[in-house]
Amino acid sequence: MKRIILFIIVCLFVIPASAQVDRVYKSLKEVRNPDSVYTLKLNYKRLKQIPAKVFTMRNLRTLDLGRNFIDSIPPEIGTLTHLETLDLRRNRIRTVPPEIGRLTRLEELNLSRNPILDLPDEMSNLTNLERLIIWCTGVISFPPSFVALNNTLKVIDMRVCPMSWDDQQAIEELLPSPRKRWDYVCNCK
Repeated sequence: MKRIILFIIVCLFVIPASAQVDRVYKSLKEVRNPDSVYTLKLNYKRLKQIPAKVFTMRNLRTLDLGRNFIDSIPPEIGTLTHLETLDLRRNRIRTVPPEIGRLTRLEELNLSRNPILDLPDEMSNLTNLERLIIWCTGVISFPPSFVALNNTLKVIDMRVCPMSWDDQQAIEELLPSPRKRWDYVCNCK
């Protein structure tokens, strides 16, 4: 009898909880329990800001907010400490807050096609970051602290960034290990 009761408890509580890991939420209306959300895709939703409810999802691993009208990243982004993938491509973001440095489990960060000019020093804390995608931004250099990312970064995508040959050489000296994807420049006068 005890085994049957234990089996029922496992079926009711353990199995549904683990099944949630694979679920992809595409709307905040679907979310009943914020702690059960591991993947949230709110791309193409015409969002002007990151909804506050997102910051209550403590177990979030993947957050896709690409292709919206978001113009800023609030400091609360630092509360999503389990994030592994953050996609903010094709928005209107101008600055990246220092709190992004708290996302120490982050493996991929996509900020492409945003009018960003600089990245904060605190991003050097992202020691699990493997892919930094910032193509078609205004970023042409990194803070010296980014040297801490040299051994973990595998790819930096900086295509269509307005950089000179000297800018590229400075990045190459700072971060020699990662593969760089960038446009060839002409030092024409």
